[in-house]
Amino acid sequence: MGSTRIKGNRKPVLTLGAPGSEFSADVISWSIENEEADSDVITFEDAANGGSRQYFLRGSAIQSTQTASFWRYVWENAGDTDVPFTIAPHGNATPSASEPHLVGTLTIGPKPTIGAEASTSASSASTFDYEFQIDGIPVLDVAP
Repeated sequence: MGSTRIKGNRKPVLTLGAPGSEFSADVISWSIENEEADSDVITFEDAANGGSRQYFLRGSAIQSTQTASFWRYVWENAGDTDVPFTIAPHGNATPSASEPHLVGTLTIGPKPTIGAEASTSASSASTFDYEFQIDGIPVLDVAP
């Protein structure tokens, strides 16, 4: 039997803040990525573990100035620290061992881009890219 896959046609749940606001309707893509952390000091523990890593929540979303939109949330909360986040990649409300959530806290990035290109199509939409620095390592939440 194959592994359960994360699919693009399932609505992942992305919440930010406390209490959490859900932004899946505005998010086009998301990813949690890590890279070598910028550090002027590396401890022996960091070196023994292969160096320290920094995690980021990155992606793209639609531009919308509506009050409850993701763009507006990022605009109004740019620079906020210790913001709780939850990502449910499978779209499930409750985490489980086979469909966990990713949780943690992050820092909201800078105010998002706003702008548009001329188009004759009524269906074209403007988007923006976001990058939020995650505090520490995201936790894989499997608790029911």
